[in-house]
Amino acid sequence: MILKPVENKEVYQVLNDLTVEVEVMNNPYNFQLDQLFQMAARINKNRSFLFVSQVLGKHLAVNPKIPLLVGSLLAIRYLEVVHGESDSRAQKIATAIQTNEGLQEVWNSLQKEPIALPKSATFIGFAETATALGHAVFSTFGNNAKYIHTTREQINQLTSIINFEEEHSHATSHRVYALDSAFFQDASEVVLVDDEVTTGKTAINIIRKIKAEYPLKNEFTVVSILDWRTPEYRERYRHLEEELNIKIHTISLIDGVVSINGTPTIEERGLDTDDTFQPEVSYLPVQHFLTPDCLQQSTSTSVSGIPTKANYLQATGRFGLAIEKEKEFSTQIHAIAGYVKEQRRGEKTLVIGTGEFMYVPMHIAANMGEGVYFHSTTRSPIYHSTTEDYAIQQKFVFDSPENQGVTNYLYNIEANQYDEVFILFERMPSLNATSSLVKALSRVKIPYIHIVNMTEIIE
Repeated sequence: MILKPVENKEVYQVLNDLTVEVEVMNNPYNFQLDQLFQMAARINKNRSFLFVSQVLGKHLAVNPKIPLLVGSLLAIRYLEVVHGESDSRAQKIATAIQTNEGLQEVWNSLQKEPIALPKSATFIGFAETATALGHAVFSTFGNNAKYIHTTREQINQLTSIINFEEEHSHATSHRVYALDSAFFQDASEVVLVDDEVTTGKTAINIIRKIKAEYPLKNEFTVVSILDWRTPEYRERYRHLEEELNIKIHTISLIDGVVSINGTPTIEERGLDTDDTFQPEVSYLPVQHFLTPDCLQQSTSTSVSGIPTKANYLQATGRFGLAIEKEKEFSTQIHAIAGYVKEQRRGEKTLVIGTGEFMYVPMHIAANMGEGVYFHSTTRSPIYHSTTEDYAIQQKFVFDSPENQGVTNYLYNIEANQYDEVFILFERMPSLNATSSLVKALSRVKIPYIHIVNMTEIIE
């Protein structure tokens, strides 16, 4: 595949009256912008636009190795910029992502030879979109790393040790549940991982909270695929450094400035589908592959008041995860992947993660063979349109199986596109909780729908 020269400025006309101009200032691996994102209009009063990632596996289906390798590329970039150490595989990884070729080779290399981290770091992924990205950055290292991700969950038996807000989001409140009370009580660097930084306010909010609660923390790095902060917002990081006497590094694959004009004008249309189609639905329990130390015995209550008594997974990183434990859990995840792979009935398979539960399903999908794509449900509402070249053409709306009463979405699944789908859940209150999602997927005539639940359903 021949790579085109990289342009430093693009103008996007998004749904008639919304115009987004992007100027690139730094692009260390020479990505074309359309290799990383498309533009869409967001249903949000605080922010009208959305960079729909081509490499994250959230709103668009991708080869599951791509988002995992994006995390690894960011890990290497972090190692180079912050610690002054390079890894010769960086450009090979970037080229594999850009061309969709050689993914298995570089993935195998990173599995066999993880990166050595010269000093301790605590990695934090932001819910819900960057839980897998943060985990992928963290898991690239072989030592000196621990991970936790923020969550929108309200867990009944636990108390969040860090609470902060993401003002522009559709679900603003973040919580951090570390089971180890000493998880942040050291001088290790804090590495914050998000898919995109536009203002940097979310990072500023959590840095303030962490520094107030844990004074030993003096060094922070903000890692993202895209960094669109204006000069004014970049200066706010410098002011925060002076105010708190800390150091903040920034790492991204694309660094630039965005300007927005207008608002989107759109009349959404429903899908032209056959609502009478009935797929074959099967349930695949996989709890027997997991050891007790992979489970966290906590309950939650949905916004509609429905309790979920099923265990959480320690392997997600929601409760804190050392790199040594990550490697141990990955053996169990590989065993599950092998079992799920044996259940495949088609050549083109879609694996769906749900909400914050992305990394484990993504890792399973990456070990299920050829012809497998990964996608995730989301709380993010986006306008859909059949306008030519618009990013979001189809939209599926359903009740969240894990948190009933919260509207969830899936995007861009066409009729007869896949032979089968595997939907992976961390936990849910009942098998019936999947009915809204199964009904939504039935509209695009996927013949086989497999429900894979990681923990035992307790009603």
